[in-house]
Amino acid sequence: MGILAIQLKTTLLVTAGAVAIGVGALAALSPFGPKGMVFVPGGEATLGYVYYTGLYGPMPYQVDTFWIDKFEVTNADYAEFVNATGHSPAAFVGEDDLNQPDQPVTGVVYEDATAYCAWKGKRLPTEVEWEKAARGTDGRIYPWGNDEDLSRAHISGEAPVAVTEYEGDISPYGVRGMAGNVSEWVSDTREARAGQCRDSHVDTRDATPEMLKLLAQLKADNGGVLPAFCSTPDPLDENVPSEPCAYIKGNNWNGRPHMTVASNRLWDYTNAYAEFVGFRCAKDK
Repeated sequence: MGILAIQLKTTLLVTAGAVAIGVGALAALSPFGPKGMVFVPGGEATLGYVYYTGLYGPMPYQVDTFWIDKFEVTNADYAEFVNATGHSPAAFVGEDDLNQPDQPVTGVVYEDATAYCAWKGKRLPTEVEWEKAARGTDGRIYPWGNDEDLSRAHISGEAPVAVTEYEGDISPYGVRGMAGNVSEWVSDTREARAGQCRDSHVDTRDATPEMLKLLAQLKADNGGVLPAFCSTPDPLDENVPSEPCAYIKGNNWNGRPHMTVASNRLWDYTNAYAEFVGFRCAKDK
């Protein structure tokens, strides 16, 4: 068989493969993209919580094509950045259960994450991009589908694990660890009042009567306790000064089961860090 015939046959096979496994999956397997990144085709994305409509979505969005890291940034990755630039190390350096080379880096504030991504010629993903990478186009509940098999993700543990563990925690595009291990900073920022109530599915600043009614139902469903973090009696008190905040996506090794949905949203102050919050980077195509 001649070279031209072989090339033609290969082209036909690749074309057939694109139909069989999907263009996005085929592109994600491409050896020509940025190393360690997965291709996510532009188009429709669903953003928002799927159980309590009216609290936070679901809402349709359009996104451009982009690349996203297959795995969360590791301690080894971040140490390379610190050594090359003189940037401050992560907060938990020296703590063995949080500082293994192949664990996701934690103890980083929002600016640390943006600085690392910029050093790599990348950026933090937006919230919509993050959910697109986690959920594909069908608005699934979990990265792996609608099956509530939480054993696929590393949640309710004692420490983060290597980013290559939990192979079942995988999105339609092949992105790993978006449901568990560590939650992740995304680029979206906002101003919020100090001590404002932070909930994984609802922003109380924007509460409507319908949302407040649903919050009451959520509280009743949760044994009389609202699954939120509140440090003031009235999170809607406008006399409390505002501070810059950023959104955080995904569940983590210290999280509760209901936070494992792909739409899970937290937020925190941009100068805050935690042992269960890390990040991954994205890149324009």
